Amino acid sequence: MKSATAIGFDYRPSRRLLAAVIVMAALALAAGALSGAPAWVKTGVGVAAAVWSAIALGRFWRPPITRAVWQAGGHWRVAAADGREFTAEIIRGVVRGAWIVLNLRRSDGRHLALILGPDNCDADTRRRLRVRLASAIEPQT
Repeated sequence: MKSATAIGFDYRPSRRLLAAVIVMAALALAAGALSGAPAWVKTGVGVAAAVWSAIALGRFWRPPITRAVWQAGGHWRVAAADGREFTAEIIRGVVRGAWIVLNLRRSDGRHLALILGPDNCDADTRRRLRVRLASAIEPQT
């Protein structure tokens, strides 16, 4: 059997996921505005939804890593946005259609969630990740 090769990719946020977050934020604002609650409750819900959305979008648009490589030996190398590199281990990988979510724990203890979709990762890389995830991670019940 041929040994696994390294799988590397540059990580950038998914524009599709960004659009989905913006739509959900707009729906949350609309739901609060159209509810039968008093005006002060509507205002509070609107402000809370706007603040949460701004924080989430800011964190999402500036991911903490720029590059990830799944080495042939099974460990990960991730390049942080500030230029430092870390080793990481995969905690869990979930595949849903064309989307892959990778949960990693860096060597400094921080957790990372990488969301790979059709618009931020090429099809060949996603295919190779799906195959390797299927063989590397046992299903959890």
